[in-house]
Amino acid sequence: MLRDERRAQLVAAAREVFGERGYHAATVDDITRAAGVAKGTFYLYFQEKREVYYELVRSFLQHVKDIGASVAHEVHTPEQFFQRCEKAAKELLRVFRDHYSLARLAYRESMSLDAELERMLREFYRDLARVEADNIRLGIELGLFRPIDPLVCAYAHIGMVERVALGLLSEQKPPAPEHVVRELLSIAFEGVRKRP
Repeated sequence: MLRDERRAQLVAAAREVFGERGYHAATVDDITRAAGVAKGTFYLYFQEKREVYYELVRSFLQHVKDIGASVAHEVHTPEQFFQRCEKAAKELLRVFRDHYSLARLAYRESMSLDAELERMLREFYRDLARVEADNIRLGIELGLFRPIDPLVCAYAHIGMVERVALGLLSEQKPPAPEHVVRELLSIAFEGVRKRP
């Protein structure tokens, strides 16, 4: 098997194991067993389980940031802005749904695990807030939103979406994603809409 494929196999196994057992209960033996490889193979790619965990969290957080950044790309009209917001919200909910255990790990279990993960999460929230603040500024420029502090609004949106996604997806019967997206966008944007 090619080196990159073997590494990807270990990362996929780690995602599954961490999702099922949590970071603390998972072992390198669990990961290699799930990947179907010898324990020594793991150490050809990673020094310890924390390293593969960092990679999983980092890639998940980057994906979330990329979704947020997609809103303002090539947007010139209010209609395009709202279409992009809806598309991004649907994609974000899909990612949280399809990778719920990883999202839960990234947002909950990573907190106070160690200094490196705390730094990673601080930078993630700062970067994501800047991306969302740029989206809010664009909404203001397009005449959709009243003048507000884009950074304050950005952090409010991030907190709302995060709690809704993590909370609703843990429900036995979560509402349809389309309904959640409509409600989120309505709550997020009606309060900042420019009044006549």
